[in-house]
Amino acid sequence: MQTRTLKLTDRFTDNLINLPESGMGYQLVKIILKNGKVLTRHKVINSELLMLEENENIAISDIDKIELENRK
Repeated sequence: MQTRTLKLTDRFTDNLINLPESGMGYQLVKIILKNGKVLTRHKVINSELLMLEENENIAISDIDKIELENRK
């Protein structure tokens, strides 16, 4: 399956840049949308590029919060 990227705004980037990486150059995050839907296990590259699956149609304006996934 192909992926596409969504450039995060400074609001989200500034928050993520201060959080630990999940791996080299990326963070695994949970995306909380304004409509209440939660997208889990998404990758953000360099605290600024959100990786989406080809079939996920969300806009930056749909995102309420981005949080790190709990480490297991």
